[in-house]
Amino acid sequence: MKIDKKFKIMDLGCGNGILSNQLENKFNIKIDRVDVNKETLLLNRRVKGKLICYNINNKFKKLKNYYDVIFLFDVLEHVKNEINFLKNTLYHLKKDGLLIINVPSVSVLFSNYDRAVGHLRRYDESDFQIIKKKIKVNLKIIDYWGILLLPVLLIRKIILSFYKKEDFKKIIEKGWKTNKFFNFIFKLIMSIEIKFFNNSLTGTSLMVIFKK
Repeated sequence: MKIDKKFKIMDLGCGNGILSNQLENKFNIKIDRVDVNKETLLLNRRVKGKLICYNINNKFKKLKNYYDVIFLFDVLEHVKNEINFLKNTLYHLKKDGLLIINVPSVSVLFSNYDRAVGHLRRYDESDFQIIKKKIKVNLKIIDYWGILLLPVLLIRKIILSFYKKEDFKKIIEKGWKTNKFFNFIFKLIMSIEIKFFNNSLTGTSLMVIFKK
């Protein structure tokens, strides 16, 4: 996907800015990083755009129809009222603007790990077909990725089913504690998938692009 340098771009729920840093470096663009958590915002480094502590539900008039592209990565699964949240997000997007979403997928993989990290749900493609109608947007792209990680998440779900739901710290530690070796393996798996498994019918994550 090509991103025009003139575009006004928001990374909503940016956290410490990993995604923004990657996109700014790859496409030589500026991104406004938006989050409700001021302490998290201050963890951002090498910022080219603006740091904005802002609740999207407030819908400031000066930001109405302001952005060409809004990235919403690993955020929607934490939101209780997802439809209202998406409608308020679209308030900030120009006509014909793009809302690019990434979420954890395959609802049957929902586990104690998801609960421990604050996920309310995992998504299937059918969920976004319903969402599309409710928020009245065009669905441009919907793609699964992470197919090679499905066995890992299935094993994780089985193992963590034996832990108490309240033991969040231990669940997170056992559920996804990485090191340099595992990070290398995950990167290798992703490079193999990109090369050989395009347009997968399923995967551990789901990428969605809506057009307003």
